[in-house]
Amino acid sequence: METAHPESRIPARARALFTDLPFKLRHPLLLAMPFPCGSGAHLLELERYVCHALDPQSSETLRCSSIRYIGRWLRTHAADMNVEAFMIDLFRLLDRLTWSVNLLHSFAIAHLSAAGITIKRRESSECTERIFVLAVATMELPVGRLVGHSLWPCLERTQELLKNLIWRGSAALGFMECFKAAELLSLFAQHGRPQNSDWTTGDRLEFHTETARTFWVALKHRALLDPVADTKSAGAARMDPLQHGLYESVLKRLTEANDAVLAARNGQVAGKQAQDPTATVRSTSHAEEQKVPHRIVVRGPVPPANDANDMTVLERFKPLESAQPVALLPDVPRLEKIQTMLLAEFPWASAAIGSIFDELMTCRQFGALEFRLRPVLLLGPPGVGKTRFARRFAEEMELEFRAIGLGGMSDIRTLTGTSRGWSSGQPSALLEPFLNAKSASALVLLDEIDKAIDGERNTPPASSFLLGLLEPESARRWFDSFLQAECDLSRMIFIATANDLTWLPEALRSRFTILHFGCPSAADVRKAIPFALEDIAQDWGLPKDVFASIVPPDNVKVSSMRALKVFLTRYLTAWANLNMRPGLKH
Repeated sequence: METAHPESRIPARARALFTDLPFKLRHPLLLAMPFPCGSGAHLLELERYVCHALDPQSSETLRCSSIRYIGRWLRTHAADMNVEAFMIDLFRLLDRLTWSVNLLHSFAIAHLSAAGITIKRRESSECTERIFVLAVATMELPVGRLVGHSLWPCLERTQELLKNLIWRGSAALGFMECFKAAELLSLFAQHGRPQNSDWTTGDRLEFHTETARTFWVALKHRALLDPVADTKSAGAARMDPLQHGLYESVLKRLTEANDAVLAARNGQVAGKQAQDPTATVRSTSHAEEQKVPHRIVVRGPVPPANDANDMTVLERFKPLESAQPVALLPDVPRLEKIQTMLLAEFPWASAAIGSIFDELMTCRQFGALEFRLRPVLLLGPPGVGKTRFARRFAEEMELEFRAIGLGGMSDIRTLTGTSRGWSSGQPSALLEPFLNAKSASALVLLDEIDKAIDGERNTPPASSFLLGLLEPESARRWFDSFLQAECDLSRMIFIATANDLTWLPEALRSRFTILHFGCPSAADVRKAIPFALEDIAQDWGLPKDVFASIVPPDNVKVSSMRALKVFLTRYLTAWANLNMRPGLKH
């Protein structure tokens, strides 16, 4: 592959990392590499540094400096192009190579630089005590402020690497590597979190005083053995600010943040009691109120399997036999904000959206904490956005989403589970979202429920199965044919869609709150163009704002949201032919 300029030639061993990827790149800058002939010098500069960072035979010094430069480049040239998506893609590419403390530290610095975040390491130029405080301009970031999804796997890799380096003696660590590792631990304790998990200030304090403290002591020992130091005492003198200054300053920040949270909680409870000491409403501590309830999804016992394939499947679903967290209702201000956002996207469905959020807000105002919603059936003609609304509702409520198309379905074993012994034997598809989210809550869309067919021999009618599934008491003891055990689906949220209720049995209708979704006007369709472009970007695996700079035509004349997506897809194709295919690529 020839490049446009000699200085942007991609090393073959780095270029190989872009082929046969086990994942899809999302950011357009990485997707476009190598850049076409005639690209700007700044793009070729980015390409060169990305390739240096990914070249496994480049020196570590060059790779580290290239990674840090990428962060500065993004801040200067691409601050409005979804920097987070770029850094996630870059991490996944780098993750295919071998990490070191220096490389992980450089990636963290690059991420912070791209986000416009700086690190304060001393209170002042005269002060000798080490600190670790993140700041944007002159404003310090408080403990607990998350600084990006791509940093979480980076910081977890740091812990894995330190375990190998420190306790297994995989390689020697120099003083500067020890110091960089300490900074990564400080960053994780104050602004990171484990993937797929939430952290309170108390959790952060516990991590710093237990897990991080163990690493810290080991790092001190390693730094004392640094061969660069002239003597052991010299090493000790250099390490002292790391051991006592940096660790203690981070401990102080975490302790103050945790104390402030506890004081605020105690003040809120005391204030409510002072305002109405005779109130009969249940009074609990904030900690009790916010304690996440758990439920066991697969209540078992699950009989063992004889077939090897069945045993593998049972092992995969075993986590659901232990308690899983239940989704909580957002507070009323958050519900109001989400309702406003969805009304902006679906103004023609204001009545349906209002009914759903009235129920949720009423439950929350009376003290309900667990996310529950009576099954909803959205009624309306094809293409008006019913399916898309269900997906967006799940996204905003942070619920795992699964769409199950019932149109034409005559074999409901997908829902009930397939018996063991068959090569295609699997538990019900309804259990998948629980497993994916590691939660006892999820949202399932029963799409085109009015078109479900009863008639497959040796299987129960779809309508009778759905009746049991939508009844809370039956859902608590729902039987899976593969697991051969009862499952608790009582915290699953169901939204169904239908075009017509003529052939829907009355018994099934009674299980739903039936809401008319409405039809978009021509003005509504025009306003929905930005959201439709975001959907197309998501369908293509691109950042949702990748089409933000493309001006849509004025003559959009379609009658439905589905037709709008078809129209915009064709328009994007025509736009790309005109603007993005000048000829040769290097």
